[in-house]
Amino acid sequence: NKAYPDNVDVLAKLLELRHELSQCLGYESWAAYVTEDKMVGHPEAAGAFLERVATHARAAAEEEYKELLAELRKSNPGAERVELHQVGYLKECVKRGRLAFDSTSVRPYLAYEKVEAGVLKVAEGLYGVEFRRAPELEVWHDDVRAFEVFEGGRAVARFYLDMWPREDKYKHAAMFDLVSGMRARGDEPEVLPEAALLCNFARPDADDPGLMLHSQVTTFFHEFGHLLHHLFAGKHRYLEFSGIATEWDFVEVPSQLFEEWAWDAEVLGTFAVHHQSGAPIPAELVASLRKAEEYGKALQVMGQMVYASLSLGLYRQDPNGLDPDAEVRRLRRELTPFEEPEGHHFAYSFGHLNGYSAIYYTYMWSLVIAKDLWGQFAAAPLDTGVAGRYRDAILAPGGSRDAAELVRGFLGRDYAFDAWERWLRS
Repeated sequence: NKAYPDNVDVLAKLLELRHELSQCLGYESWAAYVTEDKMVGHPEAAGAFLERVATHARAAAEEEYKELLAELRKSNPGAERVELHQVGYLKECVKRGRLAFDSTSVRPYLAYEKVEAGVLKVAEGLYGVEFRRAPELEVWHDDVRAFEVFEGGRAVARFYLDMWPREDKYKHAAMFDLVSGMRARGDEPEVLPEAALLCNFARPDADDPGLMLHSQVTTFFHEFGHLLHHLFAGKHRYLEFSGIATEWDFVEVPSQLFEEWAWDAEVLGTFAVHHQSGAPIPAELVASLRKAEEYGKALQVMGQMVYASLSLGLYRQDPNGLDPDAEVRRLRRELTPFEEPEGHHFAYSFGHLNGYSAIYYTYMWSLVIAKDLWGQFAAAPLDTGVAGRYRDAILAPGGSRDAAELVRGFLGRDYAFDAWERWLRS
């Protein structure tokens, strides 16, 4: 009920004005307007994509739901259904039971400083760059650490790590571009790209080295993937093409792709050591990590389809008389085994309906592409040759070419669904 009822009129006005604007510009709907310059091209293609994803995930989601219900009945034999608020706990019970995995079991091997050093070392090795601390650069808080990126003996970019929580700081994890890079023009000097990474991990201290969950390590890799994209695409003549200037439904591809390194046993072995004994993370623990941590992914995919379908649907029609609450209830019932709880008003705190408007589908769209790209790295994740091709073909061009063309240049073909489907079934 966050932001309810305050945002009822706000959301209604947002939908109304965007629909009016789109019609003034000659479009049938805001969804038609906002998808036109994306990879997807039009709302019909976005809808077909969501339907395809849901078709592939539905059966697996139903099986996962049955297992969660069976787990619930161990403690509540009369339970008839699993409620949304019970899912997280029940998934953890299944992990600890059938999968014999405790999500906290990897924490002793993931001390913050080791993880940070590991993420930076992986990126340095892949792309042939060096990250040097730059204490002389001005920062906005004592917690923030500045770095310069060196390549071929010269500084080519800068970034800042602001990684621990404090009062009034941004509460989630994100990469923020600070300066878009630009090549030297005439008498004008080169402008180096700059970016900041903001997270809220536990601060290391004398009593606790900031032990992390693996999901937090994945977040670190994800956001650092965004950062590398901005920094490596920072050498264009025109600012419009610098940094993360691709179509919006491609923006998450480099970040979702870089998450894959957080799951690889070879990569984890370079930095995941026990904070007390110094022993490397056991191979058998790594082997069970992904299967357990991704348990329930089909249900998660279907949950994402609820949000993406809501996003697209609200902006794909005349909003006059539209009831967002009813839409959420309908989609939850049609796409998942769950019921939206009575008295809930999710739509009015779903901030992506403002920023993303109709295109929340982009997260899954990007994941499909990222899974396909990972196939080039999977056999040898630390292969610098493949990484160099990827940097040149996809990261460095920024927005200077269409994303589909960038992918084609790296894969030698159009991207496909196959790798994503294998991941869903695994």
